[in-house]
Amino acid sequence: MSFSLYVHIPYCLVKCPYCDFNAYGARTWPEERYVDALCAELRHYLSQAPWQGQRIETIYFGGGTPSLFAPAAIERFLQLLATLCELAPEREITLEADPASVTQEKLAAFHAVGVNRLSYGIQSFQPGLLKTLGRLHSAEDAGRALVWAREGGFTNLSVDLIFAVPGQTLPMLEDDLSQALSYRPEHISLYNLTYEENTPFFAMKQKGRLLPVAEDDEVAMYSLIHDRCTARGYRHYEISNLALAGFSSRHNTRYWQGGDYLGLGAGAHSFSRQPAWGRRWSNERNPKTYMNKALAAGEARSFAETLTRTQACGEFLFLRLRQLDGFPPVLFAERFGQCLTEAFPHIADLCTEGLLREEDGNIKLTPQGLLVADTIFASFF
Repeated sequence: MSFSLYVHIPYCLVKCPYCDFNAYGARTWPEERYVDALCAELRHYLSQAPWQGQRIETIYFGGGTPSLFAPAAIERFLQLLATLCELAPEREITLEADPASVTQEKLAAFHAVGVNRLSYGIQSFQPGLLKTLGRLHSAEDAGRALVWAREGGFTNLSVDLIFAVPGQTLPMLEDDLSQALSYRPEHISLYNLTYEENTPFFAMKQKGRLLPVAEDDEVAMYSLIHDRCTARGYRHYEISNLALAGFSSRHNTRYWQGGDYLGLGAGAHSFSRQPAWGRRWSNERNPKTYMNKALAAGEARSFAETLTRTQACGEFLFLRLRQLDGFPPVLFAERFGQCLTEAFPHIADLCTEGLLREEDGNIKLTPQGLLVADTIFASFF
């Protein structure tokens, strides 16, 4: 048995106006106390089922901006982890980083303490778009950070870019892709900009101060991403993710395949396939409240639910179909004791409409289905 570990570090120098993650802009942060709280949670959960005695395959430090923390803080957490449970020999340990928050020395130190995969939130190399997105780094900062990572020993780099940003054109995106690909990162994540409620971007859009990219242009951008990256040897393996052979995100793949994961930190989410159809919970979002609870009781849960069979069925399809390889229908039958087309008869209609197809024994999204994936997913709930 094995599971994955997610560690949320919520602090940022500035919170970006499009971000709806549990993140907080701060000039200072209680690094030592926060790591104490993470360690308290770790001891609590690893001493009980279903986590006790299981092996950890992947670890992911997300945020926020985890690279704001000192390498010594990450090392303290990892050292405790190694004493509490078995770590897979070929474990993947990812740390999200902002080009504005790293130095050459800091990156080398992260690698030295065990981080072996770096995920850079670059978003764009265009000065105007970086300003629109509220990013603190420049294109030159991003390039330096990528070079420093290589010099620091990282052989597994991921780059995040955002497309469909107001004011963005196809040539701008093409230039972003060219610059990103010139550094030959092993993994690329490309996200279309969304306007989430309770973000400044949502309010600006409502007031007409931000004009979204036209839908046809957004579709053209998505096609450009696929074409340019696959031509350079990247495999489009998930709706928003491409990777060179052998470098798909093992941590995120566990999410998409419905595996167990334990989330630590403010607002972190966890999922266990047991009991019944699965159980999930999440922590207090406010960092201060989270720390107080975790340090006092070893856990800081604010929400928990046991999934119904209906929920579990819908989430199975939603998560599996995010992967472009899809899944064999027999997996659904084995999990739920029912034929896939009996549970969701409208799958036949989706195939007839050219949005899903069965190929090589797998049911998967078609290229047309990829463009309306959210609508397809919603039909399973």
